[in-house]
Amino acid sequence: MNSDTELPGTPGPRLRDAWDAMTEATRAAFRLHLLGDTSAEYLADWLGRHGTPVSASTIRTYRRSLRRSGGRDDR
Repeated sequence: MNSDTELPGTPGPRLRDAWDAMTEATRAAFRLHLLGDTSAEYLADWLGRHGTPVSASTIRTYRRSLRRSGGRDDR
């Protein structure tokens, strides 16, 4: 998958809701950070400040599931 408008794997409901609330431009930028090395705490804080709270634990769980399935390299 190379589309900046989709997330690889199966994000949880809160992460999916946050993603769905973003514009395409925001998704493209956020996707790079979510699939990259930006801390889960920073991303959780950013999402919360923008009205779509997602816990750092949810982000870490999503990243862990991608590593297990090999989907994290799909940036």
